[in-house]
Amino acid sequence: MQQLFNLHTHHPLPEGETSIRNCGLHPWHTTADYRRTLALFLGPLPFPGSDEPQLLQAIGECGLDRLCQTPYDLQMSAFKAQIGESEMRRLPMIIHCVKAFDDIIALHATATQPWVIHGFRGKPQQLQQLTAQGFYISFGINHNSESLAQCPAERLFLETDDEKTAIVPLYERAAATRNTDVETLATQIWSNARAIFDNL
Repeated sequence: MQQLFNLHTHHPLPEGETSIRNCGLHPWHTTADYRRTLALFLGPLPFPGSDEPQLLQAIGECGLDRLCQTPYDLQMSAFKAQIGESEMRRLPMIIHCVKAFDDIIALHATATQPWVIHGFRGKPQQLQQLTAQGFYISFGINHNSESLAQCPAERLFLETDDEKTAIVPLYERAAATRNTDVETLATQIWSNARAIFDNL
């Protein structure tokens, strides 16, 4: 059985699951001291030409959230700083977005690294807009089944996020929704992960 890739989780992985090493500044927890916090989170870049491995595989979860208490202009400043880190380090971004997709899409147009919308719950129209712009989409336990069914296979991820559960039931649901089997789905998602994350 293909090992199951879990894009984003806040809990230890059960046996049979693999995820990525990522770090970032969530909009809920952004403060005016965000640059210092980011420096502590992300650490220094490896020296050019060195054999030192990049410890992180992605930056995030980070993004924009119009419903949280953090001032939006502060969120925007911190998010732009993380976009800069993503570009310098050549690392994908794991994006948290709540009612801010217009801004996320506009900022994505300036970036070269892959961006993954995590925990996507939107409708198919929004999904189509995002995938047309080159975003990857990750679905969690709570999602729009029509969107999951319609997501292009090469743009698809699954995740458990903050749920204290194995990802197997989500793979089973997703496979049924997409009229395929778990093994085929797992193989496709592993292919997607290897396309954008190093050292898997």
